Amino acid sequence: MNEILPLAYGYIRLDLVGRDSTSCEQRLLTFAREHGYELAAVFREQAPQAAKLPQAFIDLVHECRRAEANTVITLCGHLAGMWMPRLSLLDVLAARGNAHVCELPM
Repeated sequence: MNEILPLAYGYIRLDLVGRDSTSCEQRLLTFAREHGYELAAVFREQAPQAAKLPQAFIDLVHECRRAEANTVITLCGHLAGMWMPRLSLLDVLAARGNAHVCELPM
C-alpha cells in the first residue's frame, strides 16, 4: 500500500540562484523526501519589487492554505533582503498559510 506523505512546498528566489535553480530545487526535493514530505511544487520568485509583498510568496501562502500543507522548504537567505522583513514574511506564512519554514543552508 502506498503511504500518503504530508505535502510541502518549496520557495526559491531566482535572483539569488541564477542558473543554478535546478540543483537548488533538487536540494529541496531531496530534503523533503529525507524528512517524509512530498514536495508538491516549488514557487520561483523573480527579483522582489520594492514596496510590495512578492507575488510568488503570496501564491505560496494561498496554496499552503488551500492544500493544508504546513511546511515550506527554502534555502537560507531566500526570505531575507526584500522590502518586507523576514520575520514579517514568516508571520504572514504562519497566520495566513498555517505553515512553517525549514531553511536549508546555502
